[in-house]
Amino acid sequence: MSTLDLCIVATRRPDLLAQTLTSFRERIFSNLELGGAYLNLDPAFGSIEDHRACVDIFRSYFPEGVVFQPESTGFCAAVARLWSATSAEYVFHLEDDWIALRDIGEVLLAPFADPAITQVSFHTADQNWDIGRKGHFHQRNEYARFLGIKIPLFRTFPKFTTSPSILRGGFARHCAGLMDLSRDPEKQFYSGVNPAMESYVGRSRNYIFSPEARPVIKDMGREWREQRRIQKVITNSTSIWRQSA
Repeated sequence: MSTLDLCIVATRRPDLLAQTLTSFRERIFSNLELGGAYLNLDPAFGSIEDHRACVDIFRSYFPEGVVFQPESTGFCAAVARLWSATSAEYVFHLEDDWIALRDIGEVLLAPFADPAITQVSFHTADQNWDIGRKGHFHQRNEYARFLGIKIPLFRTFPKFTTSPSILRGGFARHCAGLMDLSRDPEKQFYSGVNPAMESYVGRSRNYIFSPEARPVIKDMGREWREQRRIQKVITNSTSIWRQSA
């Protein structure tokens, strides 16, 4: 069985972190061979007490795990820091606000039999992707403009994600080294703001894991933010969080 290093991007939300770790341990982690465990805990949303609670929750699951506690928040810095710290053949990338909807085991790694696949991402309940119509490869069509008209070029470009997924370890670590820490990490894969990244990932593929063409995980963070009137705003491929009055 292949070993995976676990990376978790988190903020000070102990209630969500506890639900995420309980869900994934029962339905997924217990069926895989996990190696190292890494938590990046940004000082956002909660209190110092919430921060300590998150560390305690993580330690209760992974006593030998590594906790990064930066002084300032930064989503891209968190992802790059975590991925760079790994050494395993595969990296299990997770965030602190997801629920697993079904039991999953090593079948998660089966798509990697195709050497072009460098990421296996989880089909999410909120994802606007019809497996039956679009297939399992997450990609976008490319277009050109002529006289203001959008013309399809009949070629595609892969789309990679920072939502929960499994990545080849070498791929994740190389991507971490290419990231511009001032921008949203996911946008750097395909939005034209990081040419070096796009060149590196251009020949790779992201396989959406979706047995029976049904979602396997669900986002808890959106409802949590809506209840608190917190919005994610992306400007010039940089993400910030704003709380409405």
